[in-house]
Amino acid sequence: MRSISVGVAISLGLAATAAHAFPTGEQFDGDPVTTDGAGGIAFDGAPRWTSHTCAVCHTDPPGIIGLGIEADHQELFSTGWAANQQYHLRVVMTREHEGVQYASLGDVCGSQLMPYKPCDDNGFALELDDDSGNPTGKFVPVVSGACAAAGAMIPPDVDAYILKDGTAAVHNGAHHAQIQWDVCWTAPAAGAGTITAYVAAVDGNGGDGTANFPNDTLGDDVAFGAVPLAEAGAAPPPAENGGCNATGDASLATGALVLAAFALLRRRRRSQLALLLAIASLAGCVHVRPRQRATLAERKMVFAPDPQEDELDLHMQEAREGSSGGYGSSGGGCGCN
Repeated sequence: MRSISVGVAISLGLAATAAHAFPTGEQFDGDPVTTDGAGGIAFDGAPRWTSHTCAVCHTDPPGIIGLGIEADHQELFSTGWAANQQYHLRVVMTREHEGVQYASLGDVCGSQLMPYKPCDDNGFALELDDDSGNPTGKFVPVVSGACAAAGAMIPPDVDAYILKDGTAAVHNGAHHAQIQWDVCWTAPAAGAGTITAYVAAVDGNGGDGTANFPNDTLGDDVAFGAVPLAEAGAAPPPAENGGCNATGDASLATGALVLAAFALLRRRRRSQLALLLAIASLAGCVHVRPRQRATLAERKMVFAPDPQEDELDLHMQEAREGSSGGYGSSGGGCGCN
């Protein structure tokens, strides 16, 4: 399998109070008000969910861990994805540092031990979207090292849980001390163009060390990023005359520049911030194509057009700030591991 680096975690600088995370994949499908779930949101950074990542609730991550995607077909990252091809993918978290003192316990941890010993719980989320921001392709779990067949019985200890609507894969939570997770994805039919893999991971620290909060959102590390995957044999989009350059190459250059800026900020003095932001802003102008302008008139372009999204935002605010009110009351659970 070939591995590629996909992102650097960014500290959000938000205060947080003790809140439950998502130790099992099923909680991502749970109702955010009645079951402290995610309401079907994978928190992987996809634009369709306002680019929310695990850092929404796992606040102030130190940004030490790394994150990569591997595939059994290495050409996925070079020549691109092939129509209807099934890929065995592996999400890999590197430089784990939180909860490593519990990793040797494996699955024999938590309530299985007396006295209680925390578990090393980590997690991931992954989805692949087309250039319109819609999830594409099909996920299935990996069973006994192979992609699960259609209609096959899925054992409870697989690495990945597929959301009910099939749009994303997240950790199943059947095992502890995992730093890599396998899942299979089948590419769509030809013509989908560039597909972007949005991925995020959480390095859990074992909660507060007691059975009261075995999976909270405090003291964890987070990494997330996006990997563009070209369609094999597809021609690149044509360049436009006038205005700003909005070709695919310009977009990738902008993304690489921003990620490089964040990496530099972690190692160099704060005085370089103004220079890096100025450089990034040079590539921030995009010319909107005529076929894309209808998007500007869509309902989703209106501020706060979706009451359910407002309720989700409040739910996350309650989890990290311990406050409530404004849209009704909800539980305090939120997170990605």
